[in-house]
Amino acid sequence: MAEPEPPPEQPPVVQPSPPAPLPPQPSEPPPVAPLAPTPPPPEPEPSAREVEALASYEPSSVQLGGFLQTQYRMREDSDAQADTNGFKLARARLIGLGQTRAGNLELSAYVEAELQPTFFLTDAYATVTRALPMNARLTVDGGQMRVPISRQNLLSDSRLAFVDKAQLATIAPDRDLGVRVAFDLPRPDVKRRKSLRPPGVRVIGAVFNGEGPNQVENINQEYFYVGRMEVTALGQEQVLAESAFGGRFLKLSGSVGRNKRSEGDRLDTVTYLGVDVAGAYRGLSGSFEYLEVRHVQTLFDGLDDPNTLDFKANGFSAQLNYLLPFKLPPHKQARFELGVRLEEIDRNDTIPIVQPGEPGQSVRAITAVASYYLRMHSLKAQLAYTAFSELEDETVVGGNATFDNDQLLLQVTYRLE
Repeated sequence: MAEPEPPPEQPPVVQPSPPAPLPPQPSEPPPVAPLAPTPPPPEPEPSAREVEALASYEPSSVQLGGFLQTQYRMREDSDAQADTNGFKLARARLIGLGQTRAGNLELSAYVEAELQPTFFLTDAYATVTRALPMNARLTVDGGQMRVPISRQNLLSDSRLAFVDKAQLATIAPDRDLGVRVAFDLPRPDVKRRKSLRPPGVRVIGAVFNGEGPNQVENINQEYFYVGRMEVTALGQEQVLAESAFGGRFLKLSGSVGRNKRSEGDRLDTVTYLGVDVAGAYRGLSGSFEYLEVRHVQTLFDGLDDPNTLDFKANGFSAQLNYLLPFKLPPHKQARFELGVRLEEIDRNDTIPIVQPGEPGQSVRAITAVASYYLRMHSLKAQLAYTAFSELEDETVVGGNATFDNDQLLLQVTYRLE
């Protein structure tokens, strides 16, 4: 019997291997490091011209100051107005000055304002100055500033040898809006001690709107043209001030101006002519000034007006002061000064007055002053007595136009700058 065949061999069964365990997963993703900021591109190197231009600029400076003048007046009583006595805050001024340089140019801005009885802007102008060889200088001012006609009006009220300015300042133009150019001609230095230094000459030309201060427009579209020449025969150019604190000097000046102003239905053409001389030597100081103002009126339609009279105003002032040589307490800067001033003014040589005390009445005044300077013009007390006499002593109807109006003024000035 045949043997049975063995069963075919079965291939071995391969058991699948168990999957590899997964790594533990964190509950939160790991923090990602922030990307580093991209560095800015390098700045280009400045050129040689830019380096030179940057080096020419200098830091700016700003100065704040001002002055305060408290006054007491005692005046004779009369039938005329303005004879009250009492205290008065004559001036309360605030001053700001900014200065800098740009290369060979000096730049500055000056602002001055009266604070009482209401705010009133007096000066606001910018200045560009260029120094030239042999002490020559070119200065350009733009804004609201003093009109360079009268020496009295060019002086600051805080730098007077008297309590108030001479009355001819009332017929001179004050401030106006425009442009002023001043050129100091070359004046070489003197190398030898006994050599005479050539005189210093300053020429000033200006054009203004002619409308007065704080007028933003040229209403009649006419202009006020001004020219002035100053010759410093002796001494150095110095801050414009009275008394002999600045050393010896002698200056002669002349001014001319022409303005056209609208007066209702007519045009008033005003011509200014002025001369002045001022000087100081060894404590003695003084000045003389004459100003003439001519008015010519015409109607706008060109016709003659028989009721319109041309007129002229004029005035002069002569003063002399002496700064005593000895010092006074409490310190070495304290000085004492005596002075006298003679002045006359005629504000209208054509129209007679109606009553005494009118603003247009012609008068003569003699003033004596005693000044105690504690810190020159920055801190001083002044006592002045003025005797008035009326040159126009009759009214239009022949009445007596004289009246009692002598006055005593006491004023204390404090200036901070």
